[in-house]
Amino acid sequence: MTGKTIAHYQIQEKLGEGGMGVVYRALDTHLDRPVAIKVLRAEAVANLERKKRFVQEAKAASALNHPGIVTIHDISAADGIDYMVMEFIAGKPLDRLINRRGLPLAETLDYAAQMADALATAHAAGIVHRDIKPGNLMVTDAGRIKVLDFGLAKLTETAGSDDLAPTIDDAPRTEEGAILGTVAYMSPEQAEGKPVDARSDIFSFGSVLYEMTTGRRPFQGETRMSTLTAILREDPKPAGELAEDLPRELERILTYCLRKDPRRRIQHMDDLKIALEGLKEESDSGKLTRVTPAPAGSRRLLWPAVAGIAVAALVAVAWWVRRTPPPAPAPAPVKAPVLTRLTSDSGLNTEPAVSPDGKMLAYASDRSGDGNLDVWVQHLAAGGAPVRLTRDAADEREPDISPDGGRVAFRSEREGGGVYVAPTLGGEPRLLVPHGRRPRFSPDGSQIAYWVGTTGGSAPAGRIYVMASTGGQPRQLFPEFTDARYPVWSPDGKHLLCLGVQRGSRMYDWWVGPSEGGAAVGAGVREAGRGQAQQFFFQTVPSAWVAKGNRILFSAQSGDSANLWQLSLTPGTWKAAGVPQRLTFGTGLEVDPSVSSDGKVVFSSDVFTTDLWSLTSSGERKRITQDAAIDHRPSVSADGRKLAFSSNRAGNFDVWLKDLETGKETTLASTPEQETFPVILRDGSRVAYLVRPAIYVVSAAGGVPEKLCDDCRRPDDWSSDGSRIFHLVRDLTGFGSLNVETRQKTAILRNPPLEFTTVHPSPDGRWLTFRVQYPDKPLTRKLFVVAYRGDVLHEEKDWIAVTDGKGLDREPRWSSDGNSIFILSDRDGFRCIWVQRLDPATKRPAGPLTPLHHFHDPRLNFMHIENTGLIGLAVAPGNKLIFALGERTGNVWMTRLEE
Repeated sequence: MTGKTIAHYQIQEKLGEGGMGVVYRALDTHLDRPVAIKVLRAEAVANLERKKRFVQEAKAASALNHPGIVTIHDISAADGIDYMVMEFIAGKPLDRLINRRGLPLAETLDYAAQMADALATAHAAGIVHRDIKPGNLMVTDAGRIKVLDFGLAKLTETAGSDDLAPTIDDAPRTEEGAILGTVAYMSPEQAEGKPVDARSDIFSFGSVLYEMTTGRRPFQGETRMSTLTAILREDPKPAGELAEDLPRELERILTYCLRKDPRRRIQHMDDLKIALEGLKEESDSGKLTRVTPAPAGSRRLLWPAVAGIAVAALVAVAWWVRRTPPPAPAPAPVKAPVLTRLTSDSGLNTEPAVSPDGKMLAYASDRSGDGNLDVWVQHLAAGGAPVRLTRDAADEREPDISPDGGRVAFRSEREGGGVYVAPTLGGEPRLLVPHGRRPRFSPDGSQIAYWVGTTGGSAPAGRIYVMASTGGQPRQLFPEFTDARYPVWSPDGKHLLCLGVQRGSRMYDWWVGPSEGGAAVGAGVREAGRGQAQQFFFQTVPSAWVAKGNRILFSAQSGDSANLWQLSLTPGTWKAAGVPQRLTFGTGLEVDPSVSSDGKVVFSSDVFTTDLWSLTSSGERKRITQDAAIDHRPSVSADGRKLAFSSNRAGNFDVWLKDLETGKETTLASTPEQETFPVILRDGSRVAYLVRPAIYVVSAAGGVPEKLCDDCRRPDDWSSDGSRIFHLVRDLTGFGSLNVETRQKTAILRNPPLEFTTVHPSPDGRWLTFRVQYPDKPLTRKLFVVAYRGDVLHEEKDWIAVTDGKGLDREPRWSSDGNSIFILSDRDGFRCIWVQRLDPATKRPAGPLTPLHHFHDPRLNFMHIENTGLIGLAVAPGNKLIFALGERTGNVWMTRLEE
């Protein structure tokens, strides 16, 4: 669009984009002034509801005359383009200004008072915004707040004179129960799809104010649904626990903005405005008293003194918030850390290790430009350039520095992989033991603990060993475990902590056992982390053990980011004590913490993206999509022209369609819900997809999606004639087919307690391939083929084994001629594409499973996609493969551990 002219507006540059349109800076050639012009997306024009919101935004904002609300100049259409013209605002959106500690108090009160003033004007005109979030609040270069995006605004009028009465919709109307807005800032009534009024904006305002104050959202889960659950059922942590010196009145205002019940909230934005202006006046004059968090026993005694700072300017809100006693005291908050960047490369610097004395740093990096990871060492105390320690063409990674600083142990992939040791100042690495991973020196340097197995979690199971750091015979620890990996030494060297699962169980936990051998005890981290870091529920890796408080440092993912956490263990019983505490609050992937005896913590902060790629039969690899979002689960039509996939580029996962000939991309299904697992019909005319727990189908030309099934697991594939959709059953103990016309579900194969994870028909529809997981052998997965004779059940004796269960094999897809199956497997230690040739008549394996294309690149490969559901694999004509690859870049940072 840049350089084009719409009507008399000359497009100059792109400013941003959202789910409905793209915003450009333009020149109004009639008045010779800069303007912002929002162009409605072509797919949104075809969506009547979206176009109605576009017009409603213009009408709602243009009805308001306030310096804090964006001015709308015009709305029109030209050359088939629908657009809106508004004032150009030189500044930044608020979400770019809020850092991990929030904003300074003076700025918070200033911006909040301005926001309340603008929204009070909108409410007085009967307009409820319904999408208040930092991204819709612009801070001008002069420090003024501008409220943007009234696309979800509703016109209301009060029913009766009762202040607590709900409002009555005037126009426009939306479907009853529809959830509109941005999840993290929704009010509970908005999250439930109930009618909303001005008090919903007050709740959303409180969420923004909380984030400005603390640097954290009050409600945030790993998924959209978990965030909605938190809004409906959980109370946010008191802001005073997260922000130092927070005025008690501001904390109380936040509490009453964020009440679940609208009747118990602050009722009018005018009251909120007056309260905030009063606090701002006191802050500007230096009279505002701030409260530093005190010990639990004294916090109640502080309240009468703090309450005395209230002045008449707080009027109705001050009276309201004092009717209830102060919140119960809570533990002292963890202070936001001071971070120092240690590397500044555009590639991948990862898996750092700091020496026990805090003077040396080792890490893995691809900065050499040779296309592999090497171990690099640099001196933290004296400074200077990093030194390359290894130079082999294979990856060298997972370094650890000996307590005396003289040696570095690391994992190398050369000659099948193993643990090597090299002098810190340089020298030829020496193989200590083959196959070992993540070596760790004991506190006295005499021993090294490591584990053997595959990182993908497949058989052979992980096993932990300890051996002399100079070499010798290894001895196994935790022999009673089905899987044990990632050993961490206790500070005194008498115990080892690991991640593991005992024989006969499927539940992973942290376990602590004597380093000389003996029974291990579980720490119970799954229960300790419940409601804190969701990754506690599945294989959170312990990284470092701190002597003071027996604290364990680790990384846990929440939503799109991962941060560092700590959890204490009780000496003797080694049970988790208390709940995990968050140490860092970045938006990237903060992983692999390592700690020195003086409290230095080094870690890598990574950026991860997922794009779609293709691989031709000749081995040529080509990127299909490229953006900062996650693009995954590709599905291609039989002619290879249309590609359906799921992407969160618009904020949550939607179904997209790409024309592989023209490159044009459009959204087929875009709602506040997560649309995933798209499967395109062979002729390219329709796409089925999942919105848990229902399966929908939509025309590839666009239109209204149609619900097919309310309780199906997910669509896996279409039948060859397009009449049925193959899907897994809800408990994963089998699969069936769904008749698209009649909605009738038919069981094809059911075999409890086995678990099935995917099913796909051959191109001629006569065979099915599927994957099975055995509950009694949690690390064994096998791929099978079975003849498909129609909607009948098959016994296990009829299944034809395609793989032997010795690798984590997944995503089986038929070749174009049906005589081979392409498979993603990590049986060589990496996640690569393999192929199994089949006998054309019997479909039995014809020869061994062989690698087709390797992905051993440390930065770009399948291994970075931790959730295997993100990958997907599609086969286009000529056996051209399409799949999602994860790309990881990152740098090493340092902070200090608080005592």
